[in-house]
Amino acid sequence: MNRRELINTLVARRDASGLSTAEIALRSGLTERSVRNALSLQGNPQMSSLLALVDALGLELQLAPKGFGETTGTDPGYRPVATRVGHAVAQAPAPPPYTTNNKRRSP
Repeated sequence: MNRRELINTLVARRDASGLSTAEIALRSGLTERSVRNALSLQGNPQMSSLLALVDALGLELQLAPKGFGETTGTDPGYRPVATRVGHAVAQAPAPPPYTTNNKRRSP
């Protein structure tokens, strides 16, 4: 998906939801001007703004390898299906548990 397709998808979702620019701004925490700019074909929103817009429109952003979902030459009816495994956000491992040693050393 290129930038234009992404913006067109967001605009279509906005239109289908019936939300105004002001409502999207309120839901996303962005200014109305930022929403208008991001949803214009000349817009180039920052990642944080894009994620806020996606969330405000009730969508989620997913990444897939290029070409994922395209038909293959051998079986034109085959299209792989995206599945979810685990958590979408990598998390840092938990720190080791804190242990105390209440024993006193003898001098």
